[in-house]
Amino acid sequence: MVKTTVTEPCLGQKVRSKQGRDVGNVFLIVEVLSSEYVLVADGQTRSIDRPKKKNRKHLSLTLQVAEEIAAKLTTGDRVTDEEIVDAIRRLGEN
Repeated sequence: MVKTTVTEPCLGQKVRSKQGRDVGNVFLIVEVLSSEYVLVADGQTRSIDRPKKKNRKHLSLTLQVAEEIAAKLTTGDRVTDEEIVDAIRRLGEN
């Protein structure tokens, strides 16, 4: 069985904004705050030092996860904006 939908967000997951002034922008989840909110960053307009707090209802979750970013965030290692930009680029726009 192929997994086609995602219900729970995870660190390093690629998401697309559905609401707000950043509609259509692609981000990575850098922190899960609660069952309703996450922090996202794209390395350009939203840096890792100033992530955007987003309601999960306003995000379109994808099946793509940047494993190296997720591993660093889980262990508490520093993630740079360049790594986030590179990860988003490698995951592609599809």
